[in-house]
Amino acid sequence: MVQVHPDIPPLPIRERAWEWLQYYGVRIEVKNPHSTHGGGGWYPDSKLVELQTAQEEAAIHELAHAWWHELRKDPEVRKAFSAMVRRLSEETDHRYRRAQELARVYENGEALTGFKGMFEADGTVIDWEQYAGLASGVMGKTELLPDYIRGFYAELFD
Repeated sequence: MVQVHPDIPPLPIRERAWEWLQYYGVRIEVKNPHSTHGGGGWYPDSKLVELQTAQEEAAIHELAHAWWHELRKDPEVRKAFSAMVRRLSEETDHRYRRAQELARVYENGEALTGFKGMFEADGTVIDWEQYAGLASGVMGKTELLPDYIRGFYAELFD
């Protein structure tokens, strides 16, 4: 567990990952440290993780965006990750139910809400949201992910 900001409880980020994120230039701003209900954003041009509140889930999500930003530049990494999300969407092992449910929605959408899945209009996978969504969906607990996709998170989370 690493303390990434004084207003946020320690997160299951690896010490080495946090050191790299800081070296890379990532900084965190918390707009309202007195609340834990709210999201945030990752701004790659300024390397800013902006959190509306001190919500741990949002912090994990946005730091996962920051971590994935450089990794996803390799088309083979994106392709492999997308294939594993597709595989996860069909997972039947109940230990990975939460992650499987998220992956299923990312791949197939959700009729009740009208969500079409995580794809651009041209069919391009929105891998950066899938990556961050799975990270925050399991709150950085990689044991909640099957081995075949866990490796994408192994260097980021304890």
